[in-house]
Amino acid sequence: MAWRAEMDGTVVRLVVADETVYAGSGPQVSAFDAATGEDLWSIDTGTPGPFRVADGVVYATGGGHVRAIDARTGAERWRFRDVVAVMPAAAGGRVCVIGRSPRWGRTLHVLNARNGVEKWRLEADLKLSAPATDGDLVMVGHADGLLQALRARNGRERWRIEPDVWHPDWPERGGAIEVLGLADDLLYLAGLPYDPPPLGFAAAVDVRTGRERWQAVASYDPGSGLPGEGDPPTAEAPGGVCFGEPGRLTYMAAVGGPPREYRFSEETPLSPPVMIGGLVCAGTAGQLIEAFDAATGRREWVVKDVLRPATAPPPPLAVWRDRLLVGGHRRIYHVDPRTGAAIPV
Repeated sequence: MAWRAEMDGTVVRLVVADETVYAGSGPQVSAFDAATGEDLWSIDTGTPGPFRVADGVVYATGGGHVRAIDARTGAERWRFRDVVAVMPAAAGGRVCVIGRSPRWGRTLHVLNARNGVEKWRLEADLKLSAPATDGDLVMVGHADGLLQALRARNGRERWRIEPDVWHPDWPERGGAIEVLGLADDLLYLAGLPYDPPPLGFAAAVDVRTGRERWQAVASYDPGSGLPGEGDPPTAEAPGGVCFGEPGRLTYMAAVGGPPREYRFSEETPLSPPVMIGGLVCAGTAGQLIEAFDAATGRREWVVKDVLRPATAPPPPLAVWRDRLLVGGHRRIYHVDPRTGAAIPV
């Protein structure tokens, strides 16, 4: 059954987990029943930020905090302060967030998922990427090109990759390492160079050994990182990872090989991509939603979210069963993935 949910403000984040749709709009995170659209709860998180759903809990950043919110009731279980609005990571009873360092850098905080008590921290003089964890290890990239894997239990280093391993010129010409995703013991990442391509790259690293499986020339732009502007254009995808820059998405398979590219109508920022029915879909800052054949890269359809303000970030997308969900202005609605047409309520 199709449904449409009404919300306050423009939807900038959309996640489906455990038959529930979670949406970020204005200062609020709201939950809806995925089958009926019933409004389950809403909670004010202050300045909006990225959130992750794991093990029945929504870990939402915003207002300088990370909040643990019961995914069923919307009740706040705990909060931890001085947190930067980047995507948290959660597994193995731990939550990993990035906070502000007293020395004007950044701090990786690893918290107890049950009560929010800090287990350990790692302070850095420079920016840190959004973390990733499989429950045993916590991986984080540094602004100078270092990648570290730390034991989730106590923070001791398991392995590291120094900047010059990516490229001999990386210490002089390279920049930050950004974590893109983690699946099947592979950590996907991107190198953001100071100089233009071809120095930028995507890579896959074996989580257990810290050895690079493959590296390919590729560009990635995580965007401004401002909390109200949606999430960076990256998502784990079946058999690999999909990531973007203005006007283009790139898919890299876990086994490596040539990148597969999807070129959009406009060179504007993109929403995190989703895959449904053999299609790769994403929203654009021009308020378009575009779908491509995942195998060939051919554009299948383009539609416009006509009610979304021109200055709003790209419309976020999510998948529930065979439906494509779109976060629009003051609403969430269903789209037929075969045509891009809105499904009547």
